[in-house]
Amino acid sequence: MPLARAIAATCLFSSRRASSLAYDARFRSKVDGLVSRRRGDLLVVLEDCTDPANAASIARVCDGFGVPELLFVTSRAPEPKFDPRGEGLRRLSASATQWVKLTSYASVDDCYTRLRRDGFASAACVMDEDAVLLPATDDDAARRDLLNGPLALWFGTESRGLSPAAVSGADRKVLIPMVGQVESFNLAAAAAIIVAETCRLAGPTKAPPPKNLAEDLLAQHASWHEPQRRLRRRTAAAARGEIFRQRRRADAG
Repeated sequence: MPLARAIAATCLFSSRRASSLAYDARFRSKVDGLVSRRRGDLLVVLEDCTDPANAASIARVCDGFGVPELLFVTSRAPEPKFDPRGEGLRRLSASATQWVKLTSYASVDDCYTRLRRDGFASAACVMDEDAVLLPATDDDAARRDLLNGPLALWFGTESRGLSPAAVSGADRKVLIPMVGQVESFNLAAAAAIIVAETCRLAGPTKAPPPKNLAEDLLAQHASWHEPQRRLRRRTAAAARGEIFRQRRRADAG
């Protein structure tokens, strides 16, 4: 009987292992397919964002339009610094933060250094008479003035906008023309309009996504689910403890 149980346990372990490997292969194929549809020519940067709801909405915008990475600059953000991998953003993003790479920089200069190294120009979303209007009133002029290669779109907070350092480092400026009494859109709404219009003007991307994006997203997916795994493990451990205590009480009495 012990031998039969050992054989059965071995078979069960092998079956579970094979099922796990098959799931891993299917999941990796899904991630590779996702990465192949990401744009290699567009990134989004949020400076000093402190509202998880806005950040979560913009992560969903990035996922919906194929933007592979959302960058956070936290040089002016109050303490405690906004954590892109925190529980608030994870809960509010409708799982979008599993599928968009999240990267943080402590300063504007650090972010610009990385963008320039990777060949990205930057466009700051600010109110300026020299800004490119989006939605574009002249598509050809907007493409000429805005889209000369890979582009990073910079957005600041609703209260303070972009910092002088972020604006001065940008190569271009963009602006949403408005005719109403309210002077600005919600940050997430503004980002959605500008990202959508930029993608429309650019058309299908010809630039490949970052080469390590699949591995980064797999690691991000694992960390995204870790809080739930810890909760399930604690729940399972508590259930096992209660079963053990019930058995002890039954044996004792």
